[in-house]
Amino acid sequence: MTGRFAGKVALVTAGADGIGGATADAFAAGGARVMVADINTALGEAKVESLRSRGCEAAFVHIDATVEDDIERAVRMTVERFGGLHIGANIVGDVHAETAGPDLHLQSLAGWEWTNAVSLRSVFLSIKHELRHMIDHGGGVICNVTSLAGLLFVPESGPAYAAAKAGVVQLTKFVAVQYGDRNVRANCIAPGTTPTAAYFKGGAEAGAMLTEALLKGHAIKRTITPAEQAAAIAWLCSDDAGMVTGQVLPVDGGWSAR
Repeated sequence: MTGRFAGKVALVTAGADGIGGATADAFAAGGARVMVADINTALGEAKVESLRSRGCEAAFVHIDATVEDDIERAVRMTVERFGGLHIGANIVGDVHAETAGPDLHLQSLAGWEWTNAVSLRSVFLSIKHELRHMIDHGGGVICNVTSLAGLLFVPESGPAYAAAKAGVVQLTKFVAVQYGDRNVRANCIAPGTTPTAAYFKGGAEAGAMLTEALLKGHAIKRTITPAEQAAAIAWLCSDDAGMVTGQVLPVDGGWSAR
């Protein structure tokens, strides 16, 4: 295939649906060969079939992104299947119900640790094993997904998620500076209100209430689509952003401008 990612190989964690699924679509549309990594096998395999039906090269690997052996295997399978790894899009993240909301003194240690494992440890492990290939093979590009909660006070997200996502920001900057001389770029996006399945874990009514509450922060009063987030990720991973590294790009309808 031709396109701005022709000849490139991309690994997308949480690539089955939501922002990750849209990111897999964007890379594939640009000509990349895409490894979709996700904990949901049914959705992951369906995403790969959809990509293949459009003439794209894609494969699926089941992972729990908080488990190092799973991440190591995903990177290894990507390289074995497609011959390399040029782009790592690390999109796994979530908040435990016990840590949602602003009252830190009421929250459980188990919920805190779960949220940090899913939202920060997963990114650390993904970067670690992506880098091990990239620095030995001429470099690459990493894009992580943080959150406005990692930059601003968003009470609905809770302190555990905020701390984890702030960690993603600093981890991204560290990688950008430490590995820049080895031709590795690292950036992240900070999404605004982008309703995905995670918004509706508590049911349709709770998801709608959360969406309405978060939209109050937007300057542009509408939700953001996963495809709009994916477009920002794709740009950061493209040669058009060749001198952009260590940055956080808010895709937030103007929320962070307040």
